[in-house]
Amino acid sequence: MNDFGLALATALELLLGLDPALVEIILLSLRVTLSAVALAAAIGVPLGALLAIGRFPGRAFAALLVDSCELGIFRCRRRCKRKS
Repeated sequence: MNDFGLALATALELLLGLDPALVEIILLSLRVTLSAVALAAAIGVPLGALLAIGRFPGRAFAALLVDSCELGIFRCRRRCKRKS
């Protein structure tokens, strides 16, 4: 338990002291994360709007694929929770 306390104290010291290396790591992480979110939104929002509003051949199949993927994720989460 002493190791955990020491690690927590060291982490707080680095955060509150605004350690330059830590700040650089945090900023890089934020840049990467925000870039990924922006790219996903730039692709996903127009495609989602097209699927919701547009009428085109294969629309029902595309909606089925999207729904199947969502259900697969939810089923996996439920299955994983039951095992633990």
